[in-house]
This record gives sequence, C-alpha cells and structure tokens, in this order.
Amino acid sequence: MSWLTPQIANFLLQGIVVTILLTIITSVLSLLAGVGVGTMRLSPRPWLRRLAGIYVDIFRNIPALVLIIFFAFAVPNLFPAEMRKELFFNNVFTDWAGQLTGLSLPYYALAAITALTLNTSAYIAELFRAGVGTVPQEYVDAARSLGAGQTAVFRQIILPQGFRAAFPAIETRLIHNMKNTALVSFVAVPEFFHATEAAINKTFRAVEFLLLATAVYLILSITYAALLRQIERRLNRRPTENWKLNTEN
Repeated sequence: MSWLTPQIANFLLQGIVVTILLTIITSVLSLLAGVGVGTMRLSPRPWLRRLAGIYVDIFRNIPALVLIIFFAFAVPNLFPAEMRKELFFNNVFTDWAGQLTGLSLPYYALAAITALTLNTSAYIAELFRAGVGTVPQEYVDAARSLGAGQTAVFRQIILPQGFRAAFPAIETRLIHNMKNTALVSFVAVPEFFHATEAAINKTFRAVEFLLLATAVYLILSITYAALLRQIERRLNRRPTENWKLNTEN
C-alpha cells in the first residue's frame, strides 16, 4: 500500500474525525429541532401548525446539497462586501472558531451544519408526528381522568411514547444524515470525503481511495446504526405504562 503514505493516512484520519463531529452535532440539533417542529405540528393553535408545515415543506423538499451551497455562498452574498467580510469571515467568533478547530473558513462548516440540520429536522418532525399518532387515545383519556393537565399528558405520555414509536424510522434518517456529511466537501469543509478527493488529486489513485472511502463509510454507518439500536433498546426497556403524572398540573 505504497499509495497510502503516513501523511495521507493522517489527513484521512483527520477527515474521519470531522465527519464524526459533523454527524454528532447535526444529529443532536436535528433531533431537538425535529421534535420541536413536530410538536408545533400538533399544536391546537392553527398559526403554529401552519408555520411548522411551511418549515417542513421547505426544508424537506430542497436537496441537502442545494441548502449547503445556499447557506455557504448565497447567504453571505446578500450583504455588501465589507459587511459580508465582517459578519461571516473576519470577526472575533470566526477567529476563535478557526483557532479552536483549525479550519481556515469556519463559516462554511457552520453553513453546512445549518443546512444539514434544517434538512434532517424537517424529516424528523414528520416522523415524530406520525409516532405520536400511534399513541392509544385511551392512555391520554385515562391520564386526564386522573386529573393530569395538558402539559403533563404531553410531557409524560405523548412525547415519550410518540418518540419511542418513531425512533426506528428516525434511526434511518439519522444514518442518512451521516452519509450526507459527504456533501459538505462541496464547500471545502475538510471532512472525510473532501480528504479522499484531495488524496486522489495528489496521487491519481482514484480506484484505491474510492474503495477505501466505501469501506470507511460502510464501517461508520454500521457502527452508527449499532449505537442507535442500543438507544432504541434503552427506550423500549422503559415500561410504557409507568406514568408518574403530576395531577396538579
């Protein structure tokens, strides 16, 4: 394997670390945003439901790559040149982020995280809403008959059971999100696929490096799927009828 020099191997390992960090950050943010938007879709307030519906329709139907390029290149261009430089590329925050991460243009990484989070959370919102739809109505009725308030019913019955029911589908979406991190190579974020492209350009060994990338993504996907299955088992281990409702709410 003379084509895989120590220097290139180290560069690829750094790319894998960036890919893992992007996956963790966007997965957590997407779960939080997705459950939040999904909750809004269930709101009794029509304007909240409409607002959440617009969010889902926009970010679920625009390809992730288009969102990444839009936030990386189009959003800064909405501002005059001097303001653009100060807002996105040359300020205290970007300098600090660059020193912390070693990224030459940390804004592009932020743009990629924003785009992937918006895209994935829109799908998760609908999956969560579908999961809530599987919660038996008699559970809700029984809780209310015991004097539980609407907030307690949602927090202790609808939310956990709906999330538990939706989680197998959410797992698939999160794994897809991990694979979508390869798209951020288009905005020069040094994740694994960007590192692979750089290695190919340097050595002209496309077959070897693409086969290596295939194997790495396969390992990452299987590992991530196994981790998510462990989380699913933990969720399912909790008794579905072990309610500790605060009847004063």
